Amino acid sequence: MEYEFLFVVDGVGVDDDVSVGVIFDEFDGLLTRHRGTYLLDLAESGESAVDAAHRLVVRLGRWLPQLNLLRLDPDLVGVPDIAERTNRTRQNVLQWINGERRGDAGAFPDPEGTVGRSLVWRWAEVNAWLAGIGEQVGDPGPPRQDALYIDFMLPRWQQALAEGLTTARFVHARDDDRSDERTAVARILDGTLSDPGWLESISAFPRTVRERLTVVCAVLPDRLSDVVARIRQDESWVVLAFQGTQKELRLMPVAARTVPGARSVSELGLSDDATVGDLLLVVANGGVQPTTPLALVG
Repeated sequence: MEYEFLFVVDGVGVDDDVSVGVIFDEFDGLLTRHRGTYLLDLAESGESAVDAAHRLVVRLGRWLPQLNLLRLDPDLVGVPDIAERTNRTRQNVLQWINGERRGDAGAFPDPEGTVGRSLVWRWAEVNAWLAGIGEQVGDPGPPRQDALYIDFMLPRWQQALAEGLTTARFVHARDDDRSDERTAVARILDGTLSDPGWLESISAFPRTVRERLTVVCAVLPDRLSDVVARIRQDESWVVLAFQGTQKELRLMPVAARTVPGARSVSELGLSDDATVGDLLLVVANGGVQPTTPLALVG
């Protein structure tokens, strides 16, 4: 899915013809200035808004290393703004807000606050609601929780890129009643990334794009086929992260296909139904070193 982002930035200006040209030619984006603040409007595809933002940070870091992404602009809109963007009357918008014309879309989003005496909303939330009545305008923006997480991660992603290290994105091997345990793995790993030693270790793992690496967070009962399903077609390598039997953090480089330098799990006697726990048992018995790259298929 493609997502639209509005970043508050510095390090470039609208008078910088080279940077403006790169933004337009390579990203189909737009840099504007509003009351002394520079805003960068871009779109990117990804499995989620966080994934798309992560991809943008890496790409922008390559093309415009002087650019600093400060935060996402919440893009607050009032009734007149919504009317203008949807090409509807203000009366129509008020009917949506008051629940008089909403079909099956549910209640209109709660306002973000007030500006003066007028209510304002996050445009991304309004646009998501509009999608429910077939009135979505352009690409969706990041949901509130994703926007908060992106704001939190922006300085960390950019610092890692500036230091020549890998930026990591986290995905779950599965989404089920054990998702909280996978989230716990991500939090533990996220905390360790502030340690240069851990980040350098991850950066040494094989990967398709030097600056970017996907981490699949799993629990021991997860099947290796679940991990494979989370590897994008444009990725060869990911890091499998899980907690061992003593709750220790384990990291292993894995691939979705047979690639040079990797051992196939079939060589280790593991079947298609093998789990992360089965793989841990092989490692514990000395069948393979924890840092050995593994191909989960083939």
